[in-house]
Parts: sequence; C-alpha cells; structure tokens
Amino acid sequence: MTSPDERGPRTGATGRTIVVLDEREGSAPDVLGRLGVSCVSARDVRRGGAGDGSVGTAGIGDPVPPGSAVVLDALGIAILADAPPVVAEAAADPGARGVVTAEPEVWVHTFPATPAPAPGTTFADTALATWGLIATGVATDEGRGSTAFDGAGVLVAVLDTGIDERHPDLAGRVRLARSFVAGEAVQDGNGHGTHVAGTIGGPASPVGGQRRYGVAPGCDLLIGKVLGDAGSGTSGGVLEGMNWAIEQGAHVISMSLGSAVAEGEGPLRYYEAAARAALRAGTLIIAAAGNDGDQPVGSPANCPSVLAVAALDHQLVRAEFSCIAINGDGGELNLAAPGVGIYSAFPLAQDSYATLDGTSMATPHVSGLAALAVQAAGVRGQDLWNHLVAHARPLTQGENLVGRGLAVVPLVSA
Repeated sequence: MTSPDERGPRTGATGRTIVVLDEREGSAPDVLGRLGVSCVSARDVRRGGAGDGSVGTAGIGDPVPPGSAVVLDALGIAILADAPPVVAEAAADPGARGVVTAEPEVWVHTFPATPAPAPGTTFADTALATWGLIATGVATDEGRGSTAFDGAGVLVAVLDTGIDERHPDLAGRVRLARSFVAGEAVQDGNGHGTHVAGTIGGPASPVGGQRRYGVAPGCDLLIGKVLGDAGSGTSGGVLEGMNWAIEQGAHVISMSLGSAVAEGEGPLRYYEAAARAALRAGTLIIAAAGNDGDQPVGSPANCPSVLAVAALDHQLVRAEFSCIAINGDGGELNLAAPGVGIYSAFPLAQDSYATLDGTSMATPHVSGLAALAVQAAGVRGQDLWNHLVAHARPLTQGENLVGRGLAVVPLVSA
C-alpha cells in the first residue's frame, strides 16, 4: 500500500529522547526530578481529534513541553522533549542515577509493498474465504471454520492508523479506541489500520456476502491510532500505545509498522524494555518484519522480546519484499504468514474492501491466530509465544527467510 503522503515517510530521529528508567531507584518523578526534569503521566494528557476523547502525547505535531517528560507507567519509560546533559550522564551510570538508557525517538511508518504476482499459485481466494485463512487452517475453501475457537474473550490491540468506525463488518467489535496522534481522531483516513483490524477480527459472515477474511471473528479489538492518516508516526507514540494497551489488559498487541534497520544495527533498547514489560504483564507483541527485501528485519520487530513475522506468497514461499534475518540480537524471524494478495476491510470512503501486500498483512494473521491460542489453550505472554512457534508448520526455506515456518491454527494443548 502506498502512503497518501507524496513526500514519503519521514525517517531518522525526531529530536526527542526516550529513557528507560530503573524503577528500583524510585518512581519516575523521583528519578527524573533529581535530574531537573518535571513529569506528567500519559494518562493525564489528552490528544487526538476534536471530541475524540483520546489520550496521550509525544506524537505527531504535539511536542512534549521543554524540560519535561511524559511517563509511560506500565513500561517504566519516559519521553523527554530534549536531553539535558545530566540525563546522558545518568544513562552512562545507570546504577547511580536510575536511568538505564537514553536513546533518540525515531519516526515509524506503515510498510508499503508492491510485489510482482506469483506465477502458478498454490493457494487462492475462493468465493467464500481468503487464501490466508485457508492456508493457516482457519477456514475451508467453502468458508466454514476449521476450529471451534473464534477468539471470544480475547482482547487484541491494533496499533496502526486507526479504524473506520462506521464499517458494518467491524461494528460493535471495538471495545475501546484512542488516538495518540495530535489533531487526528481514531477514524482511519489511511486504510492500513482498518485492513489490519479486519484480518484479525473480521466477521465469520461479512455483510453483503463478501468472502470471509477475519481470523478471529469473536475477539474484541483495542484500537490505538499511533500513525497519522499519512501513514507515519513516532516511536514515542508507539510506546504510548503499547503502554495504554497493556494497561487495558490486552492479550496481544499487533503492530504492522516500524522503521528500517541497517546491517549490524541492534534493536532500540526502549522497545526491548517495553516488550519485556509487556511479556511480564502477559501481553505478547507481534510485529511486521518490514518490506525492504534483502535487508535486516526492521524495528521494533528486531527486538528479542517481540515476535517478528515474515510474509509468504501464494506458494508459501517468502515474498520477495519480506525482510530477512541478517542481524542477530533479536533480528531473527520467528514466524511467517500469508502477506501477498490479502483481501480485507477498508474504509467505506475507499470502496469498503481492498487487496494489499506486505508483512503488514502477514502480521495480523498471526495476531488473530494468537487470539485463538489464548482462547484454546489459556496461554499468555511468553507461553503464548512458545505455543505459536511450537505448532508452526515447517516450510522449505530456512529460518533466516521464514522463521520457524507457517503460523497455523494452534492445537488445544500447549
């Protein structure tokens, strides 16, 4: 999918700083207060479009006040407007000052991809089900469910460009929605977020007789708008969404977003700290590997504590755009899922349905399957990760291209 922003996505650092705090040294206000930085909790800051009821800060176009920080309480992380020298000094001596790391906030974006059609496909959509559901064992060619589980009682957070709240297939499915983008409501003006949410939780019987495309039609959705309608956002905004989703009790956080990583470059430590906090809280973060082809897995999927997803074509072969496992230290791939020619919901103003390509499309397949596993096996956090990987179907390509293999409907017992 091509971003509506004709200038292309912004890259690099935003100018703000993100710090990971050692909470053993005291609360965030205590630690940062000793460094002369005032604090406010993310719960107390409002943002988003007019009348949206949204919360958050540190996103697009809404800077943190100079000399202050917004604290993400569930993560033990703070976002600073700037980085006083004393903060960098504290990061160099974390045991003494309570600051573990201090790294720049970076821009993140959706992952666009335009691959060539695969010749002689093995799987294809039918009139009643998408090929992704058929390949992963969720549905038969006739659209019938292949499992008794539908994700009921499971809460999946989608951190993306929002959702079309008026789409009839998704009506009543959103438990809570918040925008973390300054001046923009949750309503999806891009389409990417609606498409991702549809793959995760689209209905078993879509309105108007459309083919089934949702993996876990019984799950509830948390919608965190962390990317603007142009498809871009910041890592600080993503962290805010993660913090909020954990506080809401999400079982799974699905993130079809990120930024490019250079060969030999390690993960951002604040993302890894956040992912570890999520696992401790029983929340599994699943992220797209990226669409830069023969380049390293992108960020934040390159974190050791984030489950990274590669994209497969109709022949269950790694899609040519899907990033590969070049870097270690979390830069591995964990699972693969259908990511070419994926049909799902789209905003009503943009024809209601669309067929897209990308690791962004593979990731929600795995997130939906994770919801089924939570319901079926009662697993959460690291146990959920282990369950999904243990039941993956091996593929002909190596782990550097497709991880442990195709994610499929999980068995009841772990």
